[in-house]
Amino acid sequence: MPARAAEEEGFGLIELVMAMVMLNIGILALVAAFQTGAVALKRSSATSNGAAVADKTMEVFRGLQSCWVYLHVPGSTGGSDSGTPALPNGIPNATSSWYTRYFADTVAYPGAGTFKYDGTTKNWVTDLSGAQDPTNIAPCAYASYPALPPGSPAPTKAVQYVAGPDGQSYPVFTYIVAVQPTDSSGNVTAGYLKQVTVEVFNPQSPTQLLARESSYFDPNVTG
Repeated sequence: MPARAAEEEGFGLIELVMAMVMLNIGILALVAAFQTGAVALKRSSATSNGAAVADKTMEVFRGLQSCWVYLHVPGSTGGSDSGTPALPNGIPNATSSWYTRYFADTVAYPGAGTFKYDGTTKNWVTDLSGAQDPTNIAPCAYASYPALPPGSPAPTKAVQYVAGPDGQSYPVFTYIVAVQPTDSSGNVTAGYLKQVTVEVFNPQSPTQLLARESSYFDPNVTG
């Protein structure tokens, strides 16, 4: 028995098994780290592309005269889906597949409530706005909309797809409402301004908001 206890046969196999277990643990940890890094990189890429799309869309508005800053409403019933992919022709109405998602974010149209499609809700700035609109923010009285560079986002569309730097088409929501600046006591300090808000969503996960950008335009500026 003492002689058998001193024998080392089989220890090599045990050492090999233990080494393989330790190596497995190390490899699995490295794989997990790579996977985490890949997910973080993908999320970061989507966010940066979304921000680029938001900037691209907002730059179109910044290049327009103030009176051209408005959303299109095709008639008293608003916009229903058409085309491929299906998009609303104007601000989506209740029949549009985009209606619920578009009106879900009330932060984007503060105080505007539900759009009535008839120009009487003063907060929305559309091509129906005019003398009947209490804000009296009317579109330009010119014959046609100014020409935009090829591939530019359409500034009058409430819902559209815009190409990102990665070549993907990103769903973009645009809101244009009239707001009045107030002081800390809630007192109005100036006339109505046009607040343009652009929201960009992930094309791979349509409910994921990637970027939101807002700018103000003074309708009293000449032109």
